[in-house]
Amino acid sequence: MYANPEQAFGGTARLLGLIETIYSAVQQPELWPAVMEGIAEAVHGESTTMFAMLPSEQLFSMARTDPAAMQQYVSHYASINVLSHHCDEAFPDGTVRYGHIAMPARELEKTEFYSDFFRPYNMHHSFGIKVPLGNLPPVYMSCQRPRTAEPFSEREGVVYETLMPHLQRALMLYVQFTQTQSKVLGLESALDSLGHAVFGLDRKGRVILSNRKAEAIVQAATALRLDRGRLAAVFPEQNRHLQKCLSDALAVGTGTGMSPGSPLLLYGKSRKSPLRIVAAPFMSPLPGSTVQLAALVFVTDPASSPPSRSAILTALYALTPMEARVADQLLAGLEVREAANSLGISLETARFHTKRVLVKTGTRRQTELMRLMLSLPRI
Repeated sequence: MYANPEQAFGGTARLLGLIETIYSAVQQPELWPAVMEGIAEAVHGESTTMFAMLPSEQLFSMARTDPAAMQQYVSHYASINVLSHHCDEAFPDGTVRYGHIAMPARELEKTEFYSDFFRPYNMHHSFGIKVPLGNLPPVYMSCQRPRTAEPFSEREGVVYETLMPHLQRALMLYVQFTQTQSKVLGLESALDSLGHAVFGLDRKGRVILSNRKAEAIVQAATALRLDRGRLAAVFPEQNRHLQKCLSDALAVGTGTGMSPGSPLLLYGKSRKSPLRIVAAPFMSPLPGSTVQLAALVFVTDPASSPPSRSAILTALYALTPMEARVADQLLAGLEVREAANSLGISLETARFHTKRVLVKTGTRRQTELMRLMLSLPRI
């Protein structure tokens, strides 16, 4: 055994470097192979892999491994991996798993998994770890050596034991990050349907959401641009008014102010065709999403037809056309029975759609829904 864990990695600097790479892989998944290579080097493994069936994707990475082997494993051999099943029974989750302890070599060699997968790729000795991720599927990591090498021992097990808490934390962050990215992309796509530029700001005024028209506007930078992740006017004299408009909306959205501010016009470099800016507080969470918005900024051409509040609500909460029409009727001050008569549907149908709107918007009663709809701007 090593006197201290750092020795297993060739020194403190290498250990810290590998840990840094693990956390960097959260937002840069192309770094996972470098993590696998670092583990392979530390344990003197001939092959190192990571595999998981996550909710948003099939995660796998490798180092010193034939890509064909990984593809075959993912497509077929993962389902008949008897060695993994034996390790599940022999070792608690989160602890190092030694193949030769869980399943004697003479038994393993009789299996289809060994004869059709391990043997052709010169794999014999195996060890690894099953990283639990709470309610999510676990992540399996393993290293292999050929028959001519020695089995893995506790000496190499120190590597996984040392990295285990970092791997677990980083992988959970990775899942959260990919799910958030997926939600954001879905929401941005929905906002494209409005036909107008829309930005979503967090509590600090940073742009965390934008649809295609919004991205085109800041890329052109003729009147509006991004400055360190925040919206800014091209001309300084207009920027003061823009920042006041945004800060007022954010203050209401974060519960620290009462005046939502007023719309304003931003002129571009040609001093023609101004953009109309409306910043609206956004205090209602988006159900099922980790995106935390504090304000929405709508950028429109003053001559164009603005989207209705129900259209904005539809884009944000994925309402069906009928749900949007019912919401419109309620916003107009009609009771559910009156909305049913106006739309030519039964009272039960109107009640059903009203309940669906409440569920999707995270509101509990019609008065809360009305407050939410009224908080959206009349652009």
